[in-house]
Amino acid sequence: MRQELLDSIKRSEGWRSQMYKDTLGIPTIGYGFAIKDLVLDEDVGEIILKRKIVYLIERIGKTFDWYKDMPFEVQDSIVEVCYQLGIRGFSKFKKTINFLKERDFLSAGDEFLDSKWAKQTPNRANRLADIVRKSEGK
Repeated sequence: MRQELLDSIKRSEGWRSQMYKDTLGIPTIGYGFAIKDLVLDEDVGEIILKRKIVYLIERIGKTFDWYKDMPFEVQDSIVEVCYQLGIRGFSKFKKTINFLKERDFLSAGDEFLDSKWAKQTPNRANRLADIVRKSEGK
């Protein structure tokens, strides 16, 4: 593929990071990708996932100054909760966050489970709570 072709299509379509309706009313995103026709193969999905995780890690670090001092397993658990609920959603876990800041990982894990989120996705919540609890003493 020639770079000139890529540049021409990018210039013609323009970039939109959020969904919009094109001139025909078709939901579209990116460089004119019609969502109704959009099919992602797993490789592309993983590229997007990795970029989103890197972005989340940066934002979490800026939002919670204590995050980078946590054991890696706890950091990963926080990222996974934020991936699912968003940083704003995670920030509503006030007691959990206070226990994390105090490095009381047993209580933080317990608090994960005292939530609407844990009732909605119990397998994930239990798995992440166990990971956080096992970090006690690290």
